[in-house]
Amino acid sequence: MKDSSSWSVLAARVLSSYAIAIFALMWVGFVIALIVNPEWLGAIWNWVRGLPLLAQIVVWVAFLPVMVGLWIWTSSWPVLLGLLGFAALLGWTAMAVSSFVRAVR
Repeated sequence: MKDSSSWSVLAARVLSSYAIAIFALMWVGFVIALIVNPEWLGAIWNWVRGLPLLAQIVVWVAFLPVMVGLWIWTSSWPVLLGLLGFAALLGWTAMAVSSFVRAVR
């Protein structure tokens, strides 16, 4: 018979696996949009900006690294600085997810 602590560890591992998969898919989608049609990123940014304030806050909190990536993309930063920011966000996402996975093990 399993106790409640083993269920909580299992739930945390399942959630971390989903988090890894979701953020990996979002970053892959970001890169694909960047390569195929960069205007898609602007359209997503404009769609989020058009949401009511509460919905914008929810989207920003739920998808913070990708939203910061969109903000960098739509800003007037030089290309090299934007690419460095994008690379830093990818690294930050990888470190955050990996430290979360280590914490639930």
